Amino acid sequence: MIDNHKLVTLITEEEIKAAVIKAANDYAKLYENQQLTIVAELSSTFVFVADLIRELPIDVTIQFITRKPGEDHTAKIDLGLTDSLEDKNVLIVCDIFYKGNALKKTYDLVMAENPKDVKLLSLIDKKSKEKNEELNVESLFKLDDVFIVGYGLTHNESYRGLKGIYNLQVEEK
Repeated sequence: MIDNHKLVTLITEEEIKAAVIKAANDYAKLYENQQLTIVAELSSTFVFVADLIRELPIDVTIQFITRKPGEDHTAKIDLGLTDSLEDKNVLIVCDIFYKGNALKKTYDLVMAENPKDVKLLSLIDKKSKEKNEELNVESLFKLDDVFIVGYGLTHNESYRGLKGIYNLQVEEK
């Protein structure tokens, strides 16, 4: 840990594991005897997605997406699709549902592929006054608007490997 950083536990490894197992069981029932395609941003969700697919007892494919800064300072999303999502069951997975702007862009891109069904799953729903309320997102946890790290979430690429989720507090020197 960096000298002036303090980590305050918000969600333990055990709580994450239990929530992931419950979500996997719910989606397994919903898509029993069907294939599910997970669409998720690679850099921020791979830990969450890896745990989720290990708990899903159904056929799962994964399509990781990447975000690239655009010339107009907005994120451009590359679905990187080699196969169409047409007539597929799609679960869009994100790390944090805050305002929902990037998630809405991903949702719109997925919907343009004419999938059979689309659900949205977020690890964390962070409180925001400017949330995109038109998205129906299932979230495993709800948190206040604090800076969080761990379980794939980083601060300057550090803390990704922590097994729980922590509020990172930077203390003035």
